[in-house]
Amino acid sequence: MWAPEFRREIEEPIAGALEVPPSALVLVTEGNYLLLAEPPWDGIRALLDEAWFLEPDDDVRRARLVARHERHGRSHAEAVARAAARDAANARMIAATATRADRLIRY
Repeated sequence: MWAPEFRREIEEPIAGALEVPPSALVLVTEGNYLLLAEPPWDGIRALLDEAWFLEPDDDVRRARLVARHERHGRSHAEAVARAAARDAANARMIAATATRADRLIRY
């Protein structure tokens, strides 16, 4: 079996980038959209034995996003603006899926 990998340097997922050997007994995956209830994501939750939702403190989340944007070449002002606009809207959408998880972990 093969799994995708998200490559931050090109901001794109690469299909079939990671081999999952037949001997694997446990597979841990992560992704912002895995618990969404609309297509094409709506069928994923049924495939998962368990789903844990990790919810960082908002200030920590924003600081990490700004730092990541800066590492990838954006100015501080651009990084802050992106975290406040597009990333914040995405975070709200993802936070609404927490009720579909088996466990909620706030940190």
